[in-house]
Amino acid sequence: MRSPTLPSHGARGFTLIELMITVAIIGILAAIAIPSYQNSVWKGKRGEAKAAIQRTLQSEERWYTQNNTYLGFSSSSLPASTTPFSIYSADNATNSRYNISAVACSGSTIGSCVQVIATVVGNADPTCGATLAMDSQGNKTSSTSNAACWN
Repeated sequence: MRSPTLPSHGARGFTLIELMITVAIIGILAAIAIPSYQNSVWKGKRGEAKAAIQRTLQSEERWYTQNNTYLGFSSSSLPASTTPFSIYSADNATNSRYNISAVACSGSTIGSCVQVIATVVGNADPTCGATLAMDSQGNKTSSTSNAACWN
């Protein structure tokens, strides 16, 4: 005698409609989750850049108290061993998403004001663009002038 709960033809499994609904739900979840994840990654990298800028500005201030001038440098023109400051936002070039450099503030000399710039390596940050910068007077900027970049 057959059990009344089993279908008489013995077929089990998913129908095409059930499978299509599952695929659609997974697609919708992925469309929401991937951009959110990418935004979180960029937020972390921006935090790394801001910390590197502030660390370099602190080093620049120590340099200024000892030499009565700031030190300008470019990450592209100097090997890491020739500058007393780190030219990467992370420990080394491989792990770093930003290169760090220092220039004179606009309308000023390097002796009186320095601007530390973090430049993205590779594709630009969708929110803040290719650069974040802060000068020794506390002015903060980015390529896009988006206030969220420094919050």
